[in-house]
Amino acid sequence: MSKLAVLCSVMAICWFSGTVEAEWQNALQPKGKPCGQLTVVESSQPQTVIQLPRRPTPQEVKAASDLQHWIQEITGATLEITNAKSTGNSIVLHTRSSLADEGYSISLARGHLILSGGKTRGIINAVYALLEEDLGCRFYTDESIRLPKTNTLVIAPVERRYLPQLRLRDPYYACAFDPVWSLRNRSNAPDAAVPESEGGHMNYDGMFVHTAAQIVPPDKYLAEHPEYVALREDGTRSTAQLCSTDPGVVKLAIAYVRQVLKDHPEATILSVSKNDNGEVCHCERCLKLREAEGSDMANQLFLVNQVAKAIERDYPHVLIDTLAYGKTIQVPKTARPRKNVAIRLCSDKVGSWAHPFTRAEQCAVGKIAAQWSATHCRLYIWDYTVNFSHYLAPMPNLDVMAANIRFWIKNGAEGVMLQGGYQGPAERDQLKSWVTSKIMWDPTRDEKALAQDFIWGHYGKAAPALLDYETLLARLETEHASELATPTRGIRYPMDSPFFTEAFVNSATQIFARATALAAGDETLTRRVERAELPILYLQCARGPQSVGSNYPQVVKEFERISRREDVLRLREGGPDFETKLASYKSHFPEPVLGQ
Repeated sequence: MSKLAVLCSVMAICWFSGTVEAEWQNALQPKGKPCGQLTVVESSQPQTVIQLPRRPTPQEVKAASDLQHWIQEITGATLEITNAKSTGNSIVLHTRSSLADEGYSISLARGHLILSGGKTRGIINAVYALLEEDLGCRFYTDESIRLPKTNTLVIAPVERRYLPQLRLRDPYYACAFDPVWSLRNRSNAPDAAVPESEGGHMNYDGMFVHTAAQIVPPDKYLAEHPEYVALREDGTRSTAQLCSTDPGVVKLAIAYVRQVLKDHPEATILSVSKNDNGEVCHCERCLKLREAEGSDMANQLFLVNQVAKAIERDYPHVLIDTLAYGKTIQVPKTARPRKNVAIRLCSDKVGSWAHPFTRAEQCAVGKIAAQWSATHCRLYIWDYTVNFSHYLAPMPNLDVMAANIRFWIKNGAEGVMLQGGYQGPAERDQLKSWVTSKIMWDPTRDEKALAQDFIWGHYGKAAPALLDYETLLARLETEHASELATPTRGIRYPMDSPFFTEAFVNSATQIFARATALAAGDETLTRRVERAELPILYLQCARGPQSVGSNYPQVVKEFERISRREDVLRLREGGPDFETKLASYKSHFPEPVLGQ
């Protein structure tokens, strides 16, 4: 086999066969012409070494180890990792401060493939960029890994340099919390605990959100200091919220945050934010400030800015974040956050919570985001992307999710979180996590091409049917645009919503029957298809026998079988409710005939 026969553009599809081989396309292929080529392995024999600096960082060691592992998986050959300068061909890994924390560059010079990266995850990002983009490797899920297989590997990379625009990239789905998946796919979610030795992650260390009661527990201070909690309009005190302008609260908050940072020096961001309710303080000081500034955010910033100022010198790398949410969503007239404060704008009633199928730029949150962007350099977004009353509900919003990510970045966002099914399996969670992680890393990526990449790669010979399902969901958007513009209960739309027509359910059921037939004989693909069908089975279970007909018991049994296998515990946000819901579905079964 010649070297040219296995250049990356060819080898990226060689794990497939038949129709899949013809249809799969590398949606991550870098733009531009190869800058040359390097023979890494020939006829299962190593032709290069992996060269590290004389005193490598833990991240450089991790990058080299992963590169060695995946090349061995691809070719069967094990490249030597060395700290000595190579006289022959080599893959050189090293850290460069000019690439910030997570940036990377790939180049080829005089027989050396040079992978450079920033000081945290950058060098590891360089390795996975090479594997995914140039070689066509895929890490769709923790168990869905696709690799080219060849005994002769010639790498023909496109020379490039890249720095991500987002510091926080968080596809907030349970399936994306695996730190190994997160590292490979270049997300950095707080819940995906990538260790510091592998570049770390955005680390809140227990101070994530709605932390007011955590910082100043009312039951600990209320008896002696009732002024620490909010004053109601009727003159009584409410433990639901703090008085954020009280000097004692400020002092306690500073002390608490300092202690957290002392105990957790790896923390990178801590939230000083209001409890999750609409209560505000009506003391004279708070009233005066709120009225002067036109937003309760001014009152919150009174506290947050003083905390941020107190820790700034000793912890210059740490951000203090607070929520622009509910009563604090509007930009104050004059009060401004300090540079080490992150404003976390929540797209709630002004955006995706009320209009889950409408792009942010067309909602009120679009104007608010632009206002915050014009006044502060650290804007972080909390978006909502799943039906929180029905985690498994069919939800045709991938295009909206992608468009919103680009909109947030265009408006200066430094971080984006997409709150989806964070408590367990949810609708298209694996596909959405993979696709959005790629767009958060590089917003120029096309979500349709990425979805096709995932579907062909993840579902193999069953992919044609899964693509038809994507087309069916897209038709909902065009055929039911008016209902989707303002769905009943917003993002918590019910399962009897008018866009879930009988024709939609019947078409989806037929599609998944075909997908199951296409996957027949392959246990792994069959399981993936069944997991993908859960939203349609759930929809039928929730609608009841009056909608499904005599086949209802079989639908429920199939839903139960797959759900138990996939460890579905929650069908809506909150505590486990699967058993309760399942019992209610089964209560509709016909009574058994005596003697049977």
